Amino acid sequence: MSELHKLLLNRVRQQEKALGIEPLAEESESDTDLELGSERQSSLNGFPPSSLPTKISPLIPPAVFPKSGSSSSSPTSSYFSTNDKIKSNYESTVNEIFPKQEKYASFQTYYHPPSNTSAPIFICHHGAGSSAMTFAMLTKYLQENYDENNKDATPGVFTFDARGHGKSEGATDFSLSALTEDFTYIVNEFVKRHNASSSSIYFLGHSLGGSVLTNYLSNPSEDAIKVSGLIMLDIVEETAVKSLVAMPNFIRKRPKIFDSYQRAIDWHLKETHLLHNEESAKVSVPDLLLAHESHLSWITNLSLTQPYWETWFKGLSSNFVTCGQGAAKLLILAGHENLDTDLIIGQMQGKYQLIVFNNNPNAGHFIHEDIPSHIAVSLLDFVRRNDSPEDYMKKELGFLPKWGGKINKS
Repeated sequence: MSELHKLLLNRVRQQEKALGIEPLAEESESDTDLELGSERQSSLNGFPPSSLPTKISPLIPPAVFPKSGSSSSSPTSSYFSTNDKIKSNYESTVNEIFPKQEKYASFQTYYHPPSNTSAPIFICHHGAGSSAMTFAMLTKYLQENYDENNKDATPGVFTFDARGHGKSEGATDFSLSALTEDFTYIVNEFVKRHNASSSSIYFLGHSLGGSVLTNYLSNPSEDAIKVSGLIMLDIVEETAVKSLVAMPNFIRKRPKIFDSYQRAIDWHLKETHLLHNEESAKVSVPDLLLAHESHLSWITNLSLTQPYWETWFKGLSSNFVTCGQGAAKLLILAGHENLDTDLIIGQMQGKYQLIVFNNNPNAGHFIHEDIPSHIAVSLLDFVRRNDSPEDYMKKELGFLPKWGGKINKS
């Protein structure tokens, strides 16, 4: 392990200790080199197979077929009753968490308004093959953890289905530029409809979503909105690019259909371990599937995205460190990645905050679904540090230090 990487790991441990997060396990240099040198095998939606001697979560899991007799190709007699119950629970949960649901042209949007104009608003972008409901449980926990002294005070959360995902209309162009143009239209429309221009807005992107948001801030248009902060969830350029090699095999081998929502949920939780939280899976997984008379199929055709994979993450690390003049930045990872030079130097210079949940066995690539309460606390802590730094330091330290303490927002 290089001296630069050792310095970074020591800095991360100090930050985690200050935040009250369980410190990273101490490792020998040889073990760390093995972990950081291992290539993640899989995709934009995955976790490590148990056979891999590494703690790094891959972006694509090894493909697993449903077992004989319980496969998605064998519809059961309980199909309708089981599906109706799960679907009913899914719909009621979505309506409760997101009271405002609107179509912006061809895009389905979901919004939980803030309790007042002083509360922050998180604008979220999901990753490839996912949907807006990947943020459902996180939204719930953000409301519960926002203000311990005023339970009626809540932050806003706005999310949407990207083109060809969820309930938004399909498309054939999945280039980063097209996705960024979509986001530009959606966020401008959101600010206009909900008069949110004076609110403290934070961008939150998971996987590919983080790349889209970074690209938006790296190439601001004349009507670009003012953003207080950018948060990326479990995405590192170098690891993401390497993992794309396994994508075709993952797409080819994953089940084409499921006989019920429960089968699909079990596939994500028990067979591929894409997800680790059943509460979240019961909301996010149904949103990925299209119901037919006797089976369910995937809404998003990931094969159509293949021509654009190589461009999705190009230059992400450098752009993340330098984008968004005046915006604070936070990178949250499920495990230690092989951080490239741009990220290592940027973190050591204080260009962004880094949180790594390396010791949590229940945290994978969909970290915001797996441990939504932990992520909610981390996000709100980040917001308080940036929106009210003096109040934050006075509360946490008991006094306001004369030597400063402001976060580097350059």
